[in-house]
Amino acid sequence: MTQHTDQRGGRAILLLIAGLPVTMILAASWLWFFVERGDIDIVGALGTANSGEILANPVNIRNQPFTASDGSETSLDALEPKWTFMVVNSGDICDAACSELLYLTRQIRIAIGRDFHRIQRVMVVDAPANAIQIEGDSVAEGAIPLSDIIESEHPDVRVWQMGAQPVVPERHVAENAWYLVDPSGWVMMRYASEVNYKDVIGDLKFLLKNSGG
Repeated sequence: MTQHTDQRGGRAILLLIAGLPVTMILAASWLWFFVERGDIDIVGALGTANSGEILANPVNIRNQPFTASDGSETSLDALEPKWTFMVVNSGDICDAACSELLYLTRQIRIAIGRDFHRIQRVMVVDAPANAIQIEGDSVAEGAIPLSDIIESEHPDVRVWQMGAQPVVPERHVAENAWYLVDPSGWVMMRYASEVNYKDVIGDLKFLLKNSGG
């Protein structure tokens, strides 16, 4: 009798575990539906005044293919799930604004402190990475290969070239902005370069504290 009861209990636990992902998906879909309608202020409910702009209808780029600097195919799915700072640049020049975003995201990641390892940085470009140049700080310096600056000042940054599919839909594109991607690959928030880095750190510490990724 005890063995039979244990078997039934074991089956019940297995069914419960198997049902958890479905339950979580349904719960997330339900929550997003009401957030999208404006019935629930999830940011207010969670108690954080985010300094970035939460993107309506976020896109998931977890499995979107990119070309790495060495020519190999890659994607976020090939990396360990982490919060990702994403800088997007068009053309074969990384201008002063682009350079500033690289510097800003580096400083924010460092300032996070002990949780910096839970954050990674990716620069997405639409030209071959080895053909992109970055504007120097002076006229005398001229343009410098982006790869040189990445290697010397931003060694943690992965430079990926996107394919035909844009990494950020036109409706979400903004000048002098970078994007926050959650560990599941959702491009969820946009930050303007003018936002105080201390406010961004406050957002990120809240997210890191309340997430497992």
